[in-house]
Amino acid sequence: MSIEKKGIVIRDPWYEFATNPAYPDAPNQAFQDTMAGYLSELNVRWVRLEFHIAGDDVEAEVARNDYFINEVAPRYNLKVLGLLSFDLLRGTSPRQLMTDKEEIDPLYGGGVNAYMHTWLDRARFIANRYQDKIHAYEILNEHNRLPLASSAEQERFANLTYRGRAIPPYLAARLHTKFYHFFHNRDREDLPEGASWRDQTPVIIGGLHPKGTGEPDERGYLSDLEYLHQLYTHPWGGFPDYHKTFGTFPTDGLGYHPYPEEIRGSINRLPHYRDIAWETTMLAYRLDELRQELRGMGHPDVPFWITEIGYNIAYGNHDTEGQAAFLEAVQGMLLARTDVATSFWFKYEDFPGLHGRDTEKWGLVHIPYTVDDGVVAYDPQGTPAYTRLAYHTYSTMG
Repeated sequence: MSIEKKGIVIRDPWYEFATNPAYPDAPNQAFQDTMAGYLSELNVRWVRLEFHIAGDDVEAEVARNDYFINEVAPRYNLKVLGLLSFDLLRGTSPRQLMTDKEEIDPLYGGGVNAYMHTWLDRARFIANRYQDKIHAYEILNEHNRLPLASSAEQERFANLTYRGRAIPPYLAARLHTKFYHFFHNRDREDLPEGASWRDQTPVIIGGLHPKGTGEPDERGYLSDLEYLHQLYTHPWGGFPDYHKTFGTFPTDGLGYHPYPEEIRGSINRLPHYRDIAWETTMLAYRLDELRQELRGMGHPDVPFWITEIGYNIAYGNHDTEGQAAFLEAVQGMLLARTDVATSFWFKYEDFPGLHGRDTEKWGLVHIPYTVDDGVVAYDPQGTPAYTRLAYHTYSTMG
């Protein structure tokens, strides 16, 4: 096992902006430096961060990430996977991607609506800003299983296919293909000096949720395998046409989130006990199923990017010892697979959850934080109160 494949999902630098009086109206350098020091101890090579853009000042919002991407990551020899998902339009329902009127866009071509146009503009701005400082891009995240719509959204989007529980595969494929085409082809023409770093920067399908769309007994349900199949084959999506034109599919990897509990929920007649060895076997089997699907579609060698896998010690009968054992067994299996490019542990730090502050204990470290009227404030220095056993387990792997 090589540390070159070890990854972790970090606390997004966007959140740690103007959170330390020592750095007013600026990135919290102390927090990010502290986090990087712990990442160094973990011997991880990859970090995943998500870009967030709230409002219309795109440059200012993106610049919140400058210190980490331009200074911290190179200093610690960290490779950055940039997640380009729905928070490129933070505060706007992703369901607008399905409902805004589609038109023929002068720049992006057919089947583009206002949401997609804005998303593509912002994604390309990020890529052009950071160039070779970002080492891979992930397009969307668990878009095959959206969170339940709010009551207001349910009324507004009542007639959506799949009850609004997923971005339809053809739309996700269309957005992905258009970004991929501009990243690897069109923007190369405008900025020829960027050709070399573009060739070395994978653009991958965002992490698919293993449980699928909605529930198996619901109308319109799609398993993760069926969703993947439609991503590649739907004539409205862009993958078939891109392959016909360029002789390759418009993706350099497949993101996937093989949480055992979610895989178990998508398969009938499975035992309910939780045995780590059995769960590890189940995860490997699901990846083999996905690999077989990819072979059938003519893309047999595209690598898996496991952009999330984790263990919440606040769930069920989970505990810190179980987290460490799960990490060692599952990450060990994933990182040893030759068809896995990298595997990101979810997550670096604990975070407050929708069901209370003690329900989301996924972290390898616990940083003290407060929650006041929905606003989360971590220790401004980012100093963990403690590290968990799994932290030390991960640091010795690879």
